[in-house]
Amino acid sequence: MVQQRSLEGPRLDLVGDISLEDLTALLLDVSPGIFFLLDRAGRLRLWNRRLEKLVGIDGEQIAGRSALDFFGPAEAGRVERAIERGFDAGSVSLEAAIKTASGEQVPYHFQARRAQLGRRTCLAGAGLDISRVMEVEEEHEVQRAHLKRLARHVPGMIFQLQRDGDGGHFSMPFASAKIREVFGVSHGEVADDASALFDRIHPDDIERVMRAVEVSASGLSPFYQQFRMCPPSGPCNDETVEWVEVNSGPERRMDGSIIWHGFARLVTRRKRLEQRLTRLAYTDDLTGLPNRAHLYAMLEDELALAAARREGLALLYLDLDSFNDINDAWGHTAGDRLLRRVATRLGETMDEHCTLGRLGGDEFLVILRTVAADRRAEALAAAVAEAMKAPMRLESRQVRMTVSCGISLFPEDADNAEDLVRHADAALFKAKAGGPGHWARYSPELTEAARARRYLETELRTAIERREIQVALQPIVSLKTGRPVAVEALARWHHSDDGWISPDRFIAMAENRGMIAQLGEQVYRRAMSAVANMDTGLRLAINIAPSQLLDETFCDQLVALAEEVGLDPGRLEVELTERVFMEDALEPIDQIRRLREAGISVAIDDFGTGFSSLDYTRRLPVQRLKIDQRFVRHIEDDATSGAIVRAVSSLARDLGMRVTAEGVETEAEAGFVREVGCDCAQGWYFGRPELVR
Repeated sequence: MVQQRSLEGPRLDLVGDISLEDLTALLLDVSPGIFFLLDRAGRLRLWNRRLEKLVGIDGEQIAGRSALDFFGPAEAGRVERAIERGFDAGSVSLEAAIKTASGEQVPYHFQARRAQLGRRTCLAGAGLDISRVMEVEEEHEVQRAHLKRLARHVPGMIFQLQRDGDGGHFSMPFASAKIREVFGVSHGEVADDASALFDRIHPDDIERVMRAVEVSASGLSPFYQQFRMCPPSGPCNDETVEWVEVNSGPERRMDGSIIWHGFARLVTRRKRLEQRLTRLAYTDDLTGLPNRAHLYAMLEDELALAAARREGLALLYLDLDSFNDINDAWGHTAGDRLLRRVATRLGETMDEHCTLGRLGGDEFLVILRTVAADRRAEALAAAVAEAMKAPMRLESRQVRMTVSCGISLFPEDADNAEDLVRHADAALFKAKAGGPGHWARYSPELTEAARARRYLETELRTAIERREIQVALQPIVSLKTGRPVAVEALARWHHSDDGWISPDRFIAMAENRGMIAQLGEQVYRRAMSAVANMDTGLRLAINIAPSQLLDETFCDQLVALAEEVGLDPGRLEVELTERVFMEDALEPIDQIRRLREAGISVAIDDFGTGFSSLDYTRRLPVQRLKIDQRFVRHIEDDATSGAIVRAVSSLARDLGMRVTAEGVETEAEAGFVREVGCDCAQGWYFGRPELVR
């Protein structure tokens, strides 16, 4: 073993005849870049073969040449100054393009430090080719530029919101330029501390939003919320708040923090349009009270609450006595003024347990949910009668009005909204028979509805077992071409003794008594078979009850049935009522998404009669809204219905949905729905349902 010592550094043990000079040359040549040793004049004193290969000059020609010779004029000055800095400061780094043998300019990163070799001071360094690194950086810069342009043009802001591992501090690492448009601040104001944004959330919304944040963080589930933001300064009210929609997904970092990557935008215009549409659809224009549709929706909710809490519920059906005499004597304008005053007086007799609404005409409805509902209802009926004794001023006259009242109770008299209203109405007739200003309780002898329901249920079960339910197909036409684009399957039942039974009666019965799945299968099979044999390519619209969507196999069964009869599932469109969107359960929502994944279209039937959120409808994969026929009938004479149809059509277009108007019976109605932008229509004007033979 021969031991030698380098000029500087650790000892090297050399084996056999391997010299230190050979080893040094070997190490320099296997380094990943070029190596150089410069004297104070910038001349090359030592280098490796990679440099020779790069510049295309052999060793004898390189020896003693200035390093500046290998750089272009634009770079030579920078290189010279860098060499001076290296000798003065002891180290230096530089990026410069070196001239290659082929004449190219290749970017290199140089790193050098001052070294003392004996009595000579040199600058020792290495250079690495960074052309690929720069190409990657350029690609990244192009991508960043594309993303910035995209962020500038999307209708909202893209953001990252981070919460520390301890859950107490929020920051916003990234926000696109539209943060000012959405939140009214610059990114710099909230980058390190985003608490100011949370401070501006409306007091009525903050608890819900923070609860959703916790749920999203704990389960790493998507965060979606709509909430109101108060202005940075000034009052916070319905006129000044902005509605913001945030949709994001969370990710847990190694340090325990959670970061949400998401999108936020203003939805104030849409929310206000939604609120306006809700007012049109659910508020009585004349009195400002809840209208029929709203009352029925609230009654369904109140019945569910009463059943869950085992409380009583009473329904009071009120009707003005001899109101037509007012209209006949002084005209409908005076009658309308009187109705407004009656509504005000009735409202003064109500307490926090009462909901008062107007059914239409001179009829009002009161929903009363409380303990001892029977006694409270009787006391309220007496209070209404007493309050109406005082005269009211109409024009220059004093008018005295009386109100008759019918009462029905849950659960004693009925267990559903339809029967409860009908029984209260029956009690009202009994009250009127006793004279103006009287009230009466429902009793079974007033109607045979209960007996009729039991009879209907028995007969319906038998009809379903014997497969006696028939199917009629009604055309749905394009308002643009006037040609049919689909048919809707409608269930029909002809009883051997009672004749044709209204679908409203037996379908509701089937759903309430657990027969809807069996009934639906029969209707779907017959309708699909009929449409599959048509050569027209028409779509088939079928109605789905909310309870059917609770069956997790429903979508698979529907697709299998279509394939069995030879109908492409892509020609199916399921129609759902708005009740589906009033449920909190996830099963119906999952089934709707699975239907869409199977290629089946989804429509909301009888739109405008329920009480669901339009935003919830937007978030689901719904392609079509069907406007309920009650808004279409006599639309040319009803300004409110016309406004509703126009608003729904406008909103549907904004949300990328198509609109079908139901119940079109006249040329004027057809022309109106075409004018306001409805895509399709159905009704007797275009074709009556025809039974499948």
